[in-house]
Amino acid sequence: MSTSFFNTPSPIDLIGLPNGKFLIHEFPKDMAAGETVKIVLNGVNKKLINFAGDKLQPDRHPKQPGKIVRHTEVSLRFPQKIRPIKLFLDMNSQIVFVFGRRVSPILVRPEILKPAEAHIITYYKKQSRKKVLNACFFGSGHPVADMHRAMAKCEVLMAVDTNYRDVPGTGVVAATTAIEAKINIVTDEACHLQSGPMRQKITIDPPGNPEIFGIGNMLHHFFETNPQLRDKSVGVITDTELDLIKGMNQRSIPFFETMLLPDNITLFYATRDSGSAEFMANKLIRMCDNASKDYLERYLNGGL
Repeated sequence: MSTSFFNTPSPIDLIGLPNGKFLIHEFPKDMAAGETVKIVLNGVNKKLINFAGDKLQPDRHPKQPGKIVRHTEVSLRFPQKIRPIKLFLDMNSQIVFVFGRRVSPILVRPEILKPAEAHIITYYKKQSRKKVLNACFFGSGHPVADMHRAMAKCEVLMAVDTNYRDVPGTGVVAATTAIEAKINIVTDEACHLQSGPMRQKITIDPPGNPEIFGIGNMLHHFFETNPQLRDKSVGVITDTELDLIKGMNQRSIPFFETMLLPDNITLFYATRDSGSAEFMANKLIRMCDNASKDYLERYLNGGL
């Protein structure tokens, strides 16, 4: 296997490939045919920045002298078995293209193959397991290999987190916070957050998973107050149901009870525990979690 920069692909590689500067990954010639192609990008390094007047400056965060190396896993599933030849990573858009042959009794020429679905997971290795920092899941099409760029495609981005407590004599008290945001890509490694309104709500005895119910509540209120955005793409960052988000995004399983996720909504996963100094999704969900904890405490203490 080899990886190299390649500015002018050969004529055969150009079939279905847009113009651009690419990082090329060559697959082993004896690689078995299959429906899934997976690669791992090692040493992923991201930065969050702020604007101070007309100057750029790094986002404030604690030093991380012992930070564990981050990896991004790109997994693509195709509608039929293929023999991959090369993977092209566009250095500007971060879009991933796979060049190869479909397995068929009829001799077919190599081409750019379109995945039926893809997922991008950023993680670090903790002992013998992966600690997932953030993840996004895509349907049919060529995905981006970068969480920030995937979120930047959304017209509106919203992080939602719910904290709850079982209170004797009252029931489950849930405090939900939603923070709207817009991500601006500054460089391949750095992005800037443009924060928007914050919404908060207390719910007593929410049905099902309080986190999912809280997301539904906040989306309902968002579209009630922004009817002009009903058909626009909205990305929702959450730290719940990592194993179910893929199915929810594909509309193969319900989002809540029997309801499927609306077509213009995409769920993104991020943990509040790590990554808030590097990844915008993790920073936003951490902000929501802290705000919800404070909101719940003030409600329970009669301070609202």
